[in-house]
Amino acid sequence: MSKKIIIDPVTRIEGHGKVIIELDESGNVAQSKFVVKEFRGFEKFCEGRMLWEMPLITSRICGICPVSHHLASVKAIESLLAIEIPPAAELLRRLMHMAQFIHNHSLHFFYLSMPDLLFSDSDHKERNFFGVLDSKPELAKKAIRLRQIGQNIVQRVGGRSIHPVTAIPGGMSMPLSHEDRFVSSKEIEEAIELARMAIGVYHIGGK
Repeated sequence: MSKKIIIDPVTRIEGHGKVIIELDESGNVAQSKFVVKEFRGFEKFCEGRMLWEMPLITSRICGICPVSHHLASVKAIESLLAIEIPPAAELLRRLMHMAQFIHNHSLHFFYLSMPDLLFSDSDHKERNFFGVLDSKPELAKKAIRLRQIGQNIVQRVGGRSIHPVTAIPGGMSMPLSHEDRFVSSKEIEEAIELARMAIGVYHIGGK
């Protein structure tokens, strides 16, 4: 008799998903599916909007990687209009995107993956970030700090920590102040040390 196994929800991803495993009459896997439910409907309600509105609208597709959507939208407009942006604008966009990588990847590693690396099935701890907060509070604080650094830089360059607004067709709507450059450079040095710490956690947990 065939059988279907459904794992819903899958909780170690950024978003919503489920796994469907279909077994044949011998109990072997006949088919497996990973289903991601990410419908947003942006394609439809963007129809008819002015093109300079798009970088602000599309950043709302996701709260985890809004910078990527923000920049992809403005780059599409610039490609359409054959616009070349100044070198300073290119560098600011790259900085903002790299900052998103910091807070995005630290979210995935520390909040979603790390509990499985630190706690075995026999541990009587919550295998989630609250379990990390409870058993390893200093490590959890460092994890939160690394993500915060990324969000701080996105806010300084993008105008907002979650849904940036400064990338516009032709460049950036505001420069990075001298004070923000100074503070960000100090935070980047701190972030490098925290990232090295994360690599150490990975190697220890993977053994």
